[in-house]
Formats: sequence, structure tokens, C-alpha cells
Amino acid sequence: MPIVLQNLTYIYSPGTPFERKALDDITFTIDDGDFFGIIGHTGSGKSTLISHFNGLTKLMSGKLTVDEFDLSKKYDYKSLRSRVGMVFQYPEYQLFDETVKKDVGFGPRNLGLADDEIEFRVKEAIELVGLNYYEIAERSPFELSGGQMRRVALAGVLAMKPKILVLDEPTAGLDPRGKREILSLIRSIKKECPTIIMISHNMDEIAENCNKIAVLSEGKLKGVFRPDELFRQTELIKSLNMELPTVTYLATQLNARGYDIDKGITDVDVLVKEIARIKGVE
Repeated sequence: MPIVLQNLTYIYSPGTPFERKALDDITFTIDDGDFFGIIGHTGSGKSTLISHFNGLTKLMSGKLTVDEFDLSKKYDYKSLRSRVGMVFQYPEYQLFDETVKKDVGFGPRNLGLADDEIEFRVKEAIELVGLNYYEIAERSPFELSGGQMRRVALAGVLAMKPKILVLDEPTAGLDPRGKREILSLIRSIKKECPTIIMISHNMDEIAENCNKIAVLSEGKLKGVFRPDELFRQTELIKSLNMELPTVTYLATQLNARGYDIDKGITDVDVLVKEIARIKGVE
């Protein structure tokens, strides 16, 4: 079942001099199977929004349903959080246990699962993120490389077997190779976790991976767009102090120079074909 937000509003410190409206009357739907992007400037409400999806932030005003959970009514927090996996920025900072095996198994243990089921899930999750279980399970997570630590943190979420995976800036702080590896990993995980929601300031990552994109500004929803729809709107992107994806920027520049190329192209292969068409190359 989808995630449905209706008139969602959230205010920090209401009734005080520090009152601030973080979310203002947000309404949209995330369908099953979406790779859904959320973009906006710092302070636009992105993190506050996604923290509602697994009950970390309590619903204040409006309605929110996540899968079969109606968050405007009483619900089972543990069941919701096993359904919605949340990976925060720099998730490796959340590692805490003495071995990788124990850290990844923390969530399943809290679900009260049998030991053999926990063992199965831990091994499966570690291998799913591209690590060798037998080489890494008994090691301290703090002895690992930064990229390995991030994978272990992600494995800890996947061991809960969520249907929905929420990622807050999953490539933050990584070098270009690390970013490519994590994004490739996330795409492969989609087979196991069909609905993915991702916050990112990197428009290349958003354009390459997301089929829908919600745009937030000062707590308000500017709209939900397909990538090609959004990145044709250069003025909106500028107003958010963001850059166009590299491919779209090149298409826009070629269009401005008189070439018959769609300004909303987000796929490099499509751009190459368009350039070949214009040049008459088969």
C-alpha cells in the first residue's frame, strides 16, 4: 500500500517565541514501487518530513497513512518501524556494538525473533550489502573502512526486512567511487525493498535514480514531478539554489545554442543519441 500525506503540517516550539512552521499543508502520495526523491534547500523541511514515515516525529496536524498504518490513530510503533527502514546521514556514526554481527542483529533482536531467524537475517543482510559474512561478522565495526561501516549500518536496517527504505543523503561525505558503489548497492536492494525514498542535494543522483521527485521550499510543497518535468523548470531549480543535473545542463546549453534538443533530458544515453541524430551519425 502507498504512503499518503494529506494536509500534513508540523510546527516546532508552538506557542513560543521560537515557533517555526517546518511543514505547511503537505499533500502527496508515494506509490508502491516508487524510487521517490525529495529535494529542497537546507531547512526546507525534508528531514522533518521523512521522520514522520516511521513515527520518529509524531503527527501534529493532517493525516498520514504508511502501508496499512494510519498514523493519525493509535498504531504499533514496533510493527511500523520494521516496515519502514530509516537510514540517516552518516549512518556509520550510529554503529555501537562490539561486533558487526551483533550490530546488524540489534533490530531483529528487538523484534523478538528466534535466534536462528536472527542469524539468518544477519547473514543475508551483510551479504546483500556486498560484504563477506565470514570475514566480517566477528570484527568490530569500528575497525572497518568508512565505506564498509556505511554498508554495515545499511545492513542493520535491511535485517529488519522493511518494505520501504528511507535514505537521508546516503552518499554524503563519500568520494566519487564510494558514491557510485552506494548508489549501485541501493539500486540492487530495490529488488528486496521495492519502495525507496531518498533525500539528496545531488541532482545527478536524483535524476539518474528517481521516477518521481517532491520539491520542498520553506516547508511548502512546490510540486511532485517526473525528472524530465522538473529539470525543464530551470527557474524553479535556480530559486532552490540547486544545479541542474550534468546531462540536463548540457542539453540546455545545446538548446540555447540553437540545437533541436529537449532541455529536459536526464539520461546520458538519450543525450548521446540526440547529438548523433543532429549530426547525422547512425
